[in-house]
Amino acid sequence: MQKYRMGKSRRAEMGVGTMIIFIAMVLVAAVAASVLISTANQVREQAQTTGEQAIANVATGFIVQDVVGQVNADLDNLNNVTIFLRVTSGSPNVNMDNVVLAINTGADSILLNSSINASATDFGYIKLKDVQGLPDNVVGQGDILKITIGVTGSFLDIDFNQLVEIKIMPAYGQQTLITFVTPEQFSAMNITLY
Repeated sequence: MQKYRMGKSRRAEMGVGTMIIFIAMVLVAAVAASVLISTANQVREQAQTTGEQAIANVATGFIVQDVVGQVNADLDNLNNVTIFLRVTSGSPNVNMDNVVLAINTGADSILLNSSINASATDFGYIKLKDVQGLPDNVVGQGDILKITIGVTGSFLDIDFNQLVEIKIMPAYGQQTLITFVTPEQFSAMNITLY
């Protein structure tokens, strides 16, 4: 039997070929790794954004401190309803420009947007306590807000023994529902409703 021997030149050729294949495999693995890392970063960013939105939707809301009605001179109708509130614990800052009020009296129903002054289509608001020094239209932790609804200006008729529902709806988060029944008679110019 005859033995074949490889010449020195053929051995070098095979070594170079093996090295080229090895380098190609390393490059393919590097490209695949960079694609995986890029995808992982995109998924992480998307998960973080989704988490922040979920927290805003769950945590954002208002806590009602008091609701007061201002009665007209004849003591037979409400002129204004004033709501004192603050944001819930853990709530991010709330931009009042994006808040809507829905009022239902059984006989009338109206949607009001926010404004500095109350009108037929807007509710007025002012910060009574500004803890964080945020812009006037932004309410944060510790701030106390006063909302005024011009009942007569909004063409609502709220009189004796009437069920009233007010929904405060921020752009994100939980709506706040205020439900009260007006008394049988108005005995003072200012009455507590809630």
